[in-house]
Amino acid sequence: MGQPFGAGQAAIDVASAAIPLSMVVASALYLRWQHQRYGRLAGWPGQLTLAALLTGLGLAALAVWPLPAATDGLCSLGPATPPPLTTRDAALFTAAFLPVGLLARARFRRGVLATVALGAALALAVTAVRATGLLGLYPCAPNDVALAAAGVGVAATLLGWLLARWVPVVWPFGPHRSWPAAVPDRIAPDLGRRMMGAMVDVGLWWFGAATLVALAGAYGAAPPALREPLLTGALLGLAGIFGLVVPLLRRDRCTPGAAALRLALTEQRLPCPASRVRTLVRTALLYTPVALLVSLGLPWFALAVVVLHASTAVVRPDGAGLADLLCGVRVRTRSAIDGDLPRRLVRYSPPREEAPAPV
Repeated sequence: MGQPFGAGQAAIDVASAAIPLSMVVASALYLRWQHQRYGRLAGWPGQLTLAALLTGLGLAALAVWPLPAATDGLCSLGPATPPPLTTRDAALFTAAFLPVGLLARARFRRGVLATVALGAALALAVTAVRATGLLGLYPCAPNDVALAAAGVGVAATLLGWLLARWVPVVWPFGPHRSWPAAVPDRIAPDLGRRMMGAMVDVGLWWFGAATLVALAGAYGAAPPALREPLLTGALLGLAGIFGLVVPLLRRDRCTPGAAALRLALTEQRLPCPASRVRTLVRTALLYTPVALLVSLGLPWFALAVVVLHASTAVVRPDGAGLADLLCGVRVRTRSAIDGDLPRRLVRYSPPREEAPAPV
């Protein structure tokens, strides 16, 4: 079987855009799944849930980083045989796999055998991806590591599990519940949750456009001279789809990133979906100038628009941004408009009354 896209510069361009895009998509799916199961991420369990996401992204980065952007002199730098284990690789694998053991015990309540098996599978997967040049996307393996690095990852996973098992016993402030309990998701979302939704939107938008351009170049549909204007067009097109078409078609009036965080754009005084006219005006005030400025190479001016919108959100108890105030809308949770409850919420069922048996 041949290598994808010929394992040349075209394959490297696709990998440099598609891999970050896949990480953003995986993060969005994970956050949506967690909010559907448990509601809002609150307290120490919520922080561990976010730590699990960061750990997964760290493992993905360890498997692919760094991503060389060109093929010039790439294979001449890679060794012909697997290199010996270096202190740097051992430190990286230890730092990446220690949280796997910690979270497997503290957040997901897994036993030692399941944790070690998970650590071994992840360590072998990371080593295999690095040894095969991103599964054949690169013509060689410039980031190859010794197989002993996988053993370091397994040992770090076991150490993390042991720390999570025994440190809370001697912790002077007492143990804390570390696994989540489902709670109704009805209160106004905090600023951090809204920012995560915006970051997912930016990642889908930017890396999605870059992936489209890279795929067009790989299949010969975009000559190198047209890459820059094609990227600008792709950014503007995806901005129109994500910021205008998708919110107008969805009941919660949200962009894909906000929908992944289970948010909703509602009327100012009622927990019902905002009208399409208000949604359109809000898009024109907020997303349109940001997309235009970034597409034209003026990201600092786009950041000024974002700061201006957030200037009221950080001081108001309802978290309403400047565009929200001008348009008469509010950002609430999806549960506030449809009444959904988390899937893992314990529901009370009264005992069934049975007629007494006849004497």
